[in-house]
Amino acid sequence: MTGPPPVRPVSALRRWATDPLVPVPLLAAGATVAAAYGHVLTWAVLGGLAGYTLSGSV
Repeated sequence: MTGPPPVRPVSALRRWATDPLVPVPLLAAGATVAAAYGHVLTWAVLGGLAGYTLSGSV
């Protein structure tokens, strides 16, 4: 019986791009930005809900 088939070499860029840890810093950066603008997002959502309510749509 023979061993496993040979594995073809993978470029360093592809190895980095498919690493499971790559999304972690991206999600951390997104969470940081969302936290920094959380108060603005809160007022935007509340303003949208208030406008929807006052327009008679409810």
